[in-house]
Amino acid sequence: MNVYYSAMLTSSQWILGHWILALLAAFTAVCALLLGAGYLYERGAERRDRTANVTPGQMVPVGGYRLHLNCKGNIGPTIVIEQGAGEPARLWWPIQDRVAQFARVCTYDRAGYGWSDSVANGRSIDERVVDLHALLTNARLPGPFVFVAHSYGGLIVRRFAALYPDLAAAFVLVDTPEEAVLFRPEVLQFYSRMGAMLKVARFAARIGVLHLLAKRYSIDAVGLPFVRPGEYSAALDDLASLDQVEPAMRLSQGFGTLGSRPLAVITHGVAFPGPFAVLDEGWRDGQARLAALSSAGELIVAKNSNHMIQHDEPDLVVEAIRRIHDAARDSERHDRGAATAAR
Repeated sequence: MNVYYSAMLTSSQWILGHWILALLAAFTAVCALLLGAGYLYERGAERRDRTANVTPGQMVPVGGYRLHLNCKGNIGPTIVIEQGAGEPARLWWPIQDRVAQFARVCTYDRAGYGWSDSVANGRSIDERVVDLHALLTNARLPGPFVFVAHSYGGLIVRRFAALYPDLAAAFVLVDTPEEAVLFRPEVLQFYSRMGAMLKVARFAARIGVLHLLAKRYSIDAVGLPFVRPGEYSAALDDLASLDQVEPAMRLSQGFGTLGSRPLAVITHGVAFPGPFAVLDEGWRDGQARLAALSSAGELIVAKNSNHMIQHDEPDLVVEAIRRIHDAARDSERHDRGAATAAR
């Protein structure tokens, strides 16, 4: 009897195990089909987007790939806007339209964003600077330039000034981090956590979830700046580039000083919320150090703004750009006059 009972139990366990395996296999197959369908949907959605959204500017080759450049206005010197990490250039277009009324102003998408071609990850800030230099050169834009930079973009334009000093005339730094504040261990850990969230968003984008959301809602309304997985890869690579910065450049003035160039530093007046509060420790002192990078520097507090000052107080940003552009233009005229007198 015990042998018979044992045989029946073994048979029941085998049948149960067989059904569990069959269900797991079926579940895996369904998941694979859904993921595959989502992947194909995403590819099709991206093709439709490229067809529907005509490139508003020009595609400029920079050495094996192309970057999208969009320029407006005609009064020099040329203003170049450098967006922050994870920011497509289109977020600056409302500011650009206003600035174009008194200056030539250009926005561009770094590699992987907007209409620009994607490149392999693992690139340094210096490589982004080389891209920018090639873009301006190949587009035949006259320098020197007035740089307007937001957040992470401040590192790029300051490094540009160090590598190509004759092409950097003036700066407006909009809530850009100062080295000694940015490279604190707790801030880098915070960015690492942000990177993990970006990877989740990138996976959702790869299987078409974000494109589906965008069909029903404004993607900006749900807190996502874009829907393509390639743009999340670009944002992840922006954050990863911080790890490549040499120790000496992580200290105050590590990205260099700005001499006597016209400089406006605009900083937020509303504290960062929640987990972002880690960025506020030492931030105001760091902004004062940024303003002191130039003997002509000034510090402006946007009292009603968080990090996205260009959205919260656009008038403040536009007027700072106008003032710095005028100062750079006057300096350019003075230099031309001095050169003429010396002949």
